[in-house]
Amino acid sequence: MGLGILVAACTSDEFKPADRGLDYFPLKTGLYHIYKVDSIGYSEVAEPETLAYELMTEVTDSFPNPEGNFTYVISRFKRLDSTSAWQNFDTWSARVSNREAVVNEGAVSFVKLVFPVVAKSVWDGNKFNSNDTDEYEITVFQQPYMAGGMTFESAITVEQENNEDFIVFLDERKEVYARGVGLVYKEITQLQYCVEDNCRGQQIIERGTIYKQELIEYGNR
Repeated sequence: MGLGILVAACTSDEFKPADRGLDYFPLKTGLYHIYKVDSIGYSEVAEPETLAYELMTEVTDSFPNPEGNFTYVISRFKRLDSTSAWQNFDTWSARVSNREAVVNEGAVSFVKLVFPVVAKSVWDGNKFNSNDTDEYEITVFQQPYMAGGMTFESAITVEQENNEDFIVFLDERKEVYARGVGLVYKEITQLQYCVEDNCRGQQIIERGTIYKQELIEYGNR
């Protein structure tokens, strides 16, 4: 009897699938997320443009890919607020393997996560595009996170860039993913400053973007 109990216990432990963190980036048809978006766009020829709207992403289709997995079609919609109708404006796609989660944003693919998800993991977000190497890093690991009035018990923060250059070009980008939910927050600050002799170091913005995207609702159709 003792041997039988020991064998059963070993079998249960040994064959339990390893947690690779794939549920930080769930993908299935019908999955949707609604975000509140605030952005400011700067240019040299016009006043800053401030926008506030809601963004919905929905997985609307899937098809087999050459890697032996599935590629998922993500339809993206905008509306001014909850009283307005959704307007479809573009389509992205995403795929997940045991190694990485890749999102094709228009015509450019980015590696959003690598698996297994571990603290301080570093990878090249531009692995599948022609841009220069861009190191992403998990800087916050499995910590609670609040977004849209909701608390997520286990979230990770991916720091895509944080150059803290307030003289020439400030580039700060991060994304937060919650277990079982996916992307819950995204922030991009990319600002080109005036570098002429009469304005260098004064943080006078010539062009750029400040963009914040926060989850307010999610579910399955």
